[in-house]
Amino acid sequence: MPEQRDSVTEIERLIDELESFAEKSPWYLPNKVAIRDEDFFRITQRVRELMPTELSEARQMLDQRDAILRNAQEEHRRIIESAEKRLEDLTSQERVVIASRQEAERIIAKARQDAEQLQQDALKYTADLLADMEQEFTQTLAQIRKGREFLSQQLGQAVAPVEASAAAVPAESAPGG
Repeated sequence: MPEQRDSVTEIERLIDELESFAEKSPWYLPNKVAIRDEDFFRITQRVRELMPTELSEARQMLDQRDAILRNAQEEHRRIIESAEKRLEDLTSQERVVIASRQEAERIIAKARQDAEQLQQDALKYTADLLADMEQEFTQTLAQIRKGREFLSQQLGQAVAPVEASAAAVPAESAPGG
């Protein structure tokens, strides 16, 4: 867990570094940010390296969910085709035809139910994972703000710069928010 917090701290430091480039942009580039490409790629590469494993696990879960859904849809298609073929073969016997239709509908309903359940499970897992990550990031951000406020007080500066920088990063800009 300390490694993850160190990673989050490092990511936040890198984001601050990117923001500092905006503050240093030349006057002749209004509404533009100047950054050397080697700095940009160094920072983005480091951020990628530090991304929490939960993000890649969530991405893998989504990929697995998509694969399961594709397989369920393919199985659904095969079942439908099989049921239709079987139905054609049994049209001469009315009771068998009725039974085949009922069985096909039952199988289709079961396949749909299974696919929906798999999708709901994957979505719930992902939502829970993102909620946990959001809580950790919120706690880390609160700790950073307290630390900055403490340092501002120790340096005899007003607390206003801390609040101004906190206002610059609205909570709604977070992913999934």
